[in-house]
Amino acid sequence: MADVFTDLQTETEALADLAGGHDGGPGLTAPFARLTSTARLIALSAEKPDAFGVTPQISYTSLDEAVVTWLIEQRKANALLASAPAELLLPWSDGPLRPSVLAAAALTELFACGQDVADALGVPVRRDDAIGHVAYYGVRTRDHAYRRHQLTPPAKLFRFELAAPSGTRWNFGPAGATDRVTGPAEDFCLLVTGRRFAEDLSLVFSGRHTADWLELLER
Repeated sequence: MADVFTDLQTETEALADLAGGHDGGPGLTAPFARLTSTARLIALSAEKPDAFGVTPQISYTSLDEAVVTWLIEQRKANALLASAPAELLLPWSDGPLRPSVLAAAALTELFACGQDVADALGVPVRRDDAIGHVAYYGVRTRDHAYRRHQLTPPAKLFRFELAAPSGTRWNFGPAGATDRVTGPAEDFCLLVTGRRFAEDLSLVFSGRHTADWLELLER
């Protein structure tokens, strides 16, 4: 995988290009409102960590306004993350994160909202190995599904064996794990971001705990 900060900036511009030249109502402006809020939270985390908190909800009246405003905020957030000291812990809703991990979280939001935009436009999204950061973040946050339902996560890690768009295989977790998830990395990213159901994807789940985890993801 390429540098996460480079991929974050590349995917930012790709989403702006995807939305460019289209007319859109609330179905298209809403993803950019969400992304703008996230970008402002990132900037607050990097610039004023003591004031970190929830930002006001945002709404737009036109797609052009939504994209331009988001792009300004996102580029600022991207630059702040890229220039932050590597080991600095930045406040975030799930607990302090290093800048590179927060960049992966931002890429996950871009992936999810970008899929929403593509679906609204009825156009396919061309994915590359930048989604590896999204897959990584999905693996890293496995336990969130349990905690949302006030459940204790399994003590043992899962094994994730995911095929990148380039054909490279990405492995996460112990090789000898009983609970395993295998298949295309893009499908995994669509699943963990809640953009598709497992029945519509080419993922294979092995082991009781992965079945439980999948059920929690799709509730």
